[in-house]
Amino acid sequence: MASIKHSTDANGQSKYYVHWRDEKSGHGRRRIFKNIDEAAYFFWQKQNIELDCRTATWKGVDNSWSFQKLLMFFLGYQAGKLEKNIIRMSTYSKCRHDLLAVDGSILEKNILRISHRDITESVCPGCHRWIRSAFFLLEEKRLIAFNPVDRPVRRHRRPITIPSKETVRKLLDTAPRRERIACWLGICGLRLGEALAVTYEDISSEIIQIRRHIVNGVIREGLKRGVERQVRMPRELLALLDPKLFGSPQPLVSNSFTGAPLSINYGTQGILQKTLAEHGIRRFHHLRHFAVSRLAARGVDITHVSRLIGHVNIKTTIDVYGHLFCAPVDMDLD
Repeated sequence: MASIKHSTDANGQSKYYVHWRDEKSGHGRRRIFKNIDEAAYFFWQKQNIELDCRTATWKGVDNSWSFQKLLMFFLGYQAGKLEKNIIRMSTYSKCRHDLLAVDGSILEKNILRISHRDITESVCPGCHRWIRSAFFLLEEKRLIAFNPVDRPVRRHRRPITIPSKETVRKLLDTAPRRERIACWLGICGLRLGEALAVTYEDISSEIIQIRRHIVNGVIREGLKRGVERQVRMPRELLALLDPKLFGSPQPLVSNSFTGAPLSINYGTQGILQKTLAEHGIRRFHHLRHFAVSRLAARGVDITHVSRLIGHVNIKTTIDVYGHLFCAPVDMDLD
């Protein structure tokens, strides 16, 4: 099994040693890193290779799987997701901070002997979700058969807020041009990160393609959540766009001076947030709720709606919006 160890040199600088057995020669190898992120990612890759080479005689998790090794394995897994733009840098940084904050004798304990009580007594509550995910990753790899970390108590879902049609109409009539474009994208069911990543390359006079997302003001390929999809171009939105920019990488909603993409702060702390607040709309996401309510009122099937708004699982659509599709039923006996 691969291993990862930490030490310091004569100058007090941290070093991370990753040991593994070469799959071709069978000899032990070692590599030294100065950065824990690179070390954890490399360790995760080598450990995965060993797991992929398991045979029928493999006996399961051995004594080398300490709790600390599990944390580094999961950190490397998260680093791999960051590399593929599956998670944000902020998510990875939070996970890294929480995992490295774990201290005490629990780090040396074998993962097969760790209970939920050990986690509760030794780890802060904010880190429980990462540790549960780490054990779940081992379940997926068939290294363990039981997750010792209890599932967190599910909070009741808050009722969604849907702006009225009159409020949205007034917003579209009075907002500045750039903010109107952003609001129209929200009314089409886009998340804020998706709306800010739509460029003139992604649109035509007929459709809008949702296939990118924004990360720290940079447009990334693929979506952070949900599925790639297409929605029809509203006539009012098309009239607001610049025909000369069609086919260019210019974002539909961009910096007024440089044309560069905007960050998520535009919708949470910037002009868009202020424009929405002036009309009594607290969040950009409420325009997405409005979009679903309009589709439900027009009789669109919930399965179709789930795809239009980019939910991976229709269960999410039913949990959040199912009540909008409950049409009244005639109870007469005739």
